[in-house]
Amino acid sequence: MKKPIAIGAAALAIVLLAFYLGLPGRVPPVQPPLVKLTSANVAQFEGVFDADLDMPRVVLLFSPT
Repeated sequence: MKKPIAIGAAALAIVLLAFYLGLPGRVPPVQPPLVKLTSANVAQFEGVFDADLDMPRVVLLFSPT
């Protein structure tokens, strides 16, 4: 009796986690929206990155491997 409930709870947790991870990212109101970096918008990224030379900048790259 307890095993099917545990399996159902685990399945529900997996579905909810997948739904949560599928939601679009949100940023604070003062920050520009998130953009996926592609070869088509590299120049735009460079312009925004170099715009404020007196502000600290960080580039964080995630790789699936």
